Amino acid sequence: MRNLIYKLIKLDLSNLNLLEKKYYIFCISIFDHFLTENEYINADLVSYNDAKKSVRKKMLFNKIENKFIFIYTYLFKISKANVIAIIDNKPIRIKSFNNYMYLLDNVLKEKRLYIFIYPLLGCFTITGYDLTHQFFVKKNKFILKKQIEILANKTKLNII
Repeated sequence: MRNLIYKLIKLDLSNLNLLEKKYYIFCISIFDHFLTENEYINADLVSYNDAKKSVRKKMLFNKIENKFIFIYTYLFKISKANVIAIIDNKPIRIKSFNNYMYLLDNVLKEKRLYIFIYPLLGCFTITGYDLTHQFFVKKNKFILKKQIEILANKTKLNII
């Protein structure tokens, strides 16, 4: 397993052709498409930073945050709490659900971004800006891909 984790750390994430041969790759986002620069500038809410000064935006952000937490909690549970976070290119085993939620809170508020690896599931996620996260699910895990998509649809998040 350690070898697999180090392979993921060294994986060239910019080489989509290679990745697409091994993984289903999709994003989950509050948006239904990737934003253009103009759309980003004019959007009402694209990050936690936008919500800090407005009660209405803060409430909206909390609803969005809970949608992502729902999906990530599901992954934590079905992975039997076997999750590794890549922080500064170092693998760190998540010690508890509380530790996982702490990291997830940081991610959703864009304090730090991580890669979460779920070795037993054959998938990993790259957390991202603009409330858009990238999911990589091994090609032989089609049912897991569908389960994640169903959760995204159930929470009214978009798959792009």
